[in-house]
Amino acid sequence: MQNLFKNYKLQINDYKEFNKSEIWSQITSNSFKDIDSKKLSNFFSNNLSDGIDNSRLLDIEIVKKNFLILCDKYKQDDILKLFVDETNNIGNSKTYYPYEKKIITYSDIFHVNYYCEIEKYISKKKSTIIEIGGGYGGLARMISNNKNCTYVLIDLPEINLISSYYLTSHFPNKKFLLYDEYINNKENRIEDYDFVILPPWLLNKKIKSDFCINIRSMMEMNTDSINKYFKYIQENLSEDGYFLNVNRYFTDGNKYNFYFYNFPYDKNWLIIKNKTTWLQKNIHFLLTRKNNVALDDVGNLLKKLKEFTINRYLYRNNIYYKIKIFLKNLFK
Repeated sequence: MQNLFKNYKLQINDYKEFNKSEIWSQITSNSFKDIDSKKLSNFFSNNLSDGIDNSRLLDIEIVKKNFLILCDKYKQDDILKLFVDETNNIGNSKTYYPYEKKIITYSDIFHVNYYCEIEKYISKKKSTIIEIGGGYGGLARMISNNKNCTYVLIDLPEINLISSYYLTSHFPNKKFLLYDEYINNKENRIEDYDFVILPPWLLNKKIKSDFCINIRSMMEMNTDSINKYFKYIQENLSEDGYFLNVNRYFTDGNKYNFYFYNFPYDKNWLIIKNKTTWLQKNIHFLLTRKNNVALDDVGNLLKKLKEFTINRYLYRNNIYYKIKIFLKNLFK
């Protein structure tokens, strides 16, 4: 853990503030001001997990309900192996549904669903996967445990500390490339590692990928950051590589007010999966594959999503909808 804190402090010293949204500035300034090894080892049960998990704030009955719905969607034996054993409770999760000696958390239920949605598109050969905003590493753990890959996590220094702790604890025998070694040894080859955990300002052309993932974090970024990430993905994803984009249709809860239909896709994408996210009606799931022919497949979809989003936005701001939500919350 001493090495993890050393890397954390190095990243903090090199922090590029423009990569940090106002939302995450507020979250991390509160939860990380008194960070130490004890708090880190219990991150699931304290405010370090705020914004990346939130399971500690949820009712276990909600977790149980969603898990049973998941079991109806997939074969139970197939999904149970993806959850963490109760004997390996890294982060000391306390608010979980115990089932068959497994830790069933709210976040991991959705991670399991994402994994099942994309696993057949991940190459059986050694590949490089980049997840932008991977949080504590829940999806990374599942994919790395079942696929032959180098998994690159790009996130803020504070979140990198948590994912480094979580993943090194789960995989003590896997090879990790962290911040200090990456900046001090220019000869490092990404593909020689199982996990690479870096802050946003080190995502460069040296890091190519076969599969790129962003789940529910781009809506917390400003437009400039989104454009930079898309430019990187579209220039550095391998031919026929995949991009999973799971984000809100729109956000009006912060100053960015971004819309899914404004994501700057170029014309060289083929749509593989396109739908509203399972159990989350305000979030869209879009899996695309890079294509060397300009089909503008996604461009046509985004035009349709624009009309859908505008209608949805107007409905949400309708007085009758607001009354409906008020009454629903009142009689919970």
